[in-house]
Amino acid sequence: MGTGVAMTFKTILNRTALPGLAALSLLAACGNTPGKVDSKSVLSGFLAGKQAQPPQVDIGAALQATKAPVILAVIEKTKAVSPLLEIESNGAYHTFATPSRQTLTLRQGVVTATRGLSNDIMSSDADDTLRLLKQRQAGQTRRAMRYLTGDEQIVTLSFDCTMTVGGTQKIAAGEVSATARAMNESCTGEGLSFTNTYVVDASGHVLTSRQWVNPTIGPVALQVLRR
Repeated sequence: MGTGVAMTFKTILNRTALPGLAALSLLAACGNTPGKVDSKSVLSGFLAGKQAQPPQVDIGAALQATKAPVILAVIEKTKAVSPLLEIESNGAYHTFATPSRQTLTLRQGVVTATRGLSNDIMSSDADDTLRLLKQRQAGQTRRAMRYLTGDEQIVTLSFDCTMTVGGTQKIAAGEVSATARAMNESCTGEGLSFTNTYVVDASGHVLTSRQWVNPTIGPVALQVLRR
């Protein structure tokens, strides 16, 4: 990727990474309007019944600035929303970055690592989750997530989870349009419990999700805008 394109995208991200959304739930089918669209349309499924005046997210400009894959992320706790650009791929792992170089690494659309967030996921084992998502089948999963603590130690948290399969729904956001299957993964362990929600296409790739990251950040909602 050329430096000029990267700098253009960074400028757009700085302009569109805005706070202000209400509490979040699963993202449902989204409008696919070119140019500037407000986040109430793009993130309508995230709104949990509270009336709000969400900010505008210039998705059209973000997509025009690069040919790379782009996702939209919302951190529920901080109410921050921003597009992220793919900056690196390593086999099945794809790393997306904000303008300030906070990153999410995804495999098949599932978060496997973070950098620049509080208590980062250094690595994780989610093979059971990935297998069931690819098969779009119910079953039991077990995942291990390795975190960096404030005193620079690595702590592993392990969770036992149950995957269930829901109905189909249409996803249309950015350049993505598909009929996908909703799946829920309910996890417990280490005195914690959370539910990850995924909307998965026919190939097993997660197009829309709400994924628990860590006890500090909580859930992050993700929407693929371009693959």
